[in-house]
Amino acid sequence: MLAALVVPAAATAHGEPRGEEPPRARAAGVPASCPGDPIAADQVITGEFAAELQGGYALLPFDVAAGTTAVRVKYCYDQPETPAGQVDKHTLDLGLYQPRADPGRPWGPGEFRGWGGSSHPDVTVSPEGFSSEAQYRADPKAHVPGKTTRAFLPGPIAPGQWAVELGLANIVPRSGGDLDGKVAYRVEIELNDDPAFADEPYQPAPYDSAPANPNPGWYAGDFHVHGEHSALGDAPLTEVFDYAFGSLDEGKAGLDFVTLSDYVSGSSWGEIGRYQPRHPGKLIVRSAEVITYRGHANSHANTTQVDYRHGPLYERRPDGSVIVVRPARPAADSLERILAGGGFTQINHPTIFPSPPFPPGQCRGCEWDYGDTETDYAKVDAIEIATGPAQLQIIGRPGPNPFTVTAIEFWEDALADGHKIAAVGSSDSHNAGRTPNPITQAPIGTATTMVFADELSEEGIQRGVEAGHTYVKVTGNDAPDLRFEARVPGSERAPAIMGDTLHANSVQFTARVLGAAPGRRGAAEPDPFELLVIKDGKPMSAAPVTDDDFSLRFPATGPGRYRLQLQRSTTIDAVSSPIYVERATADGDASDDRGGAPGRRDSGDSGGPAKRPRTGTSSGASGGRGATAAPARAAASSGGGSLPFTGAVLAPLVVLGLALVAAGVVLRRRSNR
Repeated sequence: MLAALVVPAAATAHGEPRGEEPPRARAAGVPASCPGDPIAADQVITGEFAAELQGGYALLPFDVAAGTTAVRVKYCYDQPETPAGQVDKHTLDLGLYQPRADPGRPWGPGEFRGWGGSSHPDVTVSPEGFSSEAQYRADPKAHVPGKTTRAFLPGPIAPGQWAVELGLANIVPRSGGDLDGKVAYRVEIELNDDPAFADEPYQPAPYDSAPANPNPGWYAGDFHVHGEHSALGDAPLTEVFDYAFGSLDEGKAGLDFVTLSDYVSGSSWGEIGRYQPRHPGKLIVRSAEVITYRGHANSHANTTQVDYRHGPLYERRPDGSVIVVRPARPAADSLERILAGGGFTQINHPTIFPSPPFPPGQCRGCEWDYGDTETDYAKVDAIEIATGPAQLQIIGRPGPNPFTVTAIEFWEDALADGHKIAAVGSSDSHNAGRTPNPITQAPIGTATTMVFADELSEEGIQRGVEAGHTYVKVTGNDAPDLRFEARVPGSERAPAIMGDTLHANSVQFTARVLGAAPGRRGAAEPDPFELLVIKDGKPMSAAPVTDDDFSLRFPATGPGRYRLQLQRSTTIDAVSSPIYVERATADGDASDDRGGAPGRRDSGDSGGPAKRPRTGTSSGASGGRGATAAPARAAASSGGGSLPFTGAVLAPLVVLGLALVAAGVVLRRRSNR
């Protein structure tokens, strides 16, 4: 049943209370009409939301008659009036839901028809599919009559009560520069019954789930890639896959796989099959970025819709007030739904652009702001420790991306709590190989994640990540490679690798760095590489890399987690997931836990048999350079995900606030534990 808690309708800008008149006639600041392509609106909904509702989702019901073949929605909203409000702006996100089977419960995933964030001001859903790539390239935001807008789901138009969802992503309060601390909105709805809008029903392309490569080996991938089904204007899928799978020699990413993690909806899943024949031997993992207002996560290899709405759900009443129909939910709910759907989970850019010191609207929800109890790290398979630019060249000598440093510490904190979580790195690219803003954007493959998988398939990559068989090439796929093994003296078993657990009182490690000889990369990289051994989050030893196939052998110094980190001065080039050493069993016998089997890995238990035989170099995988260096990619040092900052704004904030960012993120997380 719907909750009966009523939130009063917002007062007008002048402060007098409203009567029963719907707010569309009274709300100051509501645009007279929404800009863009003209619309013949059948229904208009206007009103205001106060800053106190920020973080929630308002469902605005409207009726659709039988025989309707297309529903079109436009929306717009005002902005703060003062100069201070131009730094932090209102943001409302747009979603759409079809009729509920049970009017006594909120609209949910079963009725979901799409979500476009704030990048979709004009959307259509119909039985027909999407506009052509040529139409999209010509004008990504243009209204194409009768065609479903990317990020929304084609399908029949059921009669009944639908709902526009306005996500209350950021509402600037009075203290932030808005004179009344409210956002005024306008929603315009057009219902069309043209039979031509339903005469070519959408046909999704079958997804080929056969392994792209049946051999075990190290595979190079990017775990966070966007295309045209995220923000309108993002790279077309042709450009995305051509760049991702093009060779390093061609100045492209040279990857074996990507996860296509478009926003929320999964509207791109039915399109992937059209591109697979163009890229034989390559893998496109079906994925979606679950965007909440307190953190983002990826739902990998799961094709069920995951509810992204963790804030309270409100439903608008005819008098303009809203009622709470569902309270806020913890992040663990969505993570559990991903796992229940057969997928695996990833926390994205956990420490990026935190607020404070950055304005809350600049990268809303990008930082992982959920405490440990809300998250339940037992449900987390991977943490994105590197997102986008590997380093910042702002003043003088390049420095590390500060958010990589803090993300590694975030990950280490989770490991310290006893969770065995794989490290992954990603580009968060929205523009394939282009970087319109090189300070905040990176091409696909920066960062690259290497995964040891038993085959190149969705299931194989999932097994590899769940087993922790990963390392991150922070500076991109042309960075040096790592190999890390551990043996129990006298054991005849194959060595443990990254992600494995050994129960033994004596363990010998072998670390290798491939392709990092001094001077190999010329004058552009004058600093020598140094290999750090990290135990339990703290440096244990460091050694200069002296040749192109460098080996370092060392013993364990007791139980703990051991990992590798490759650096040049302050630049972090590569980070491995740990090998875990735990005490031998009570009878003194050594044993080990090996990942790679189907199913989730609980702490200290792989849940399956030993991995297939492996060698220290790639076996059957083209990703990564193995013992042979690949030519450097010209774009490798370009810069991060699609973040709404200009260089002029970012540079002084990073230079002046780096210490605050690094300390504040970690301290805030620890205070929430």
